[in-house]
Parts: sequence; structure tokens; C-alpha cells
Amino acid sequence: MILFLDFDGVLHSDAAYLVNGRPTLKAEGELMMWVPLLEDALADFPEVQIVLSTSWARELSFSRARG
Repeated sequence: MILFLDFDGVLHSDAAYLVNGRPTLKAEGELMMWVPLLEDALADFPEVQIVLSTSWARELSFSRARG
């Protein structure tokens, strides 16, 4: 199974922007604040492969976005 994953609007609010080369959330909360929910949802599905479908991979580089 493959999961195409965006960051904005999925792992945090969609109000995320690059500011001085760093991702910044301009809304309540913090970047990646909903990752624990995704981890819980996928805990019983270790076969799931994640494809980053996010502009952050282009803006920051794939390696940095993956990290």
C-alpha cells in the first residue's frame, strides 16, 4: 500500500510558509503537530510506504523534507 502524503493541511495547518529559508507555521500549533495521529493510524500497517507529495520536497530538498 502506498500513501501519498502532503504536509500542509495534513500534518499541520495549511498556513505554513518559508521564512528566511525555514518552514514556519502562521497559525496556532506547531509544524508536524498531527504526526502522532498518523503514526497511530499506521501502527497496524507496517507495509505502508509513504510518498512525499509536498511542495516542501522541492523547496527544501527531498532529504530535508524527509527528515
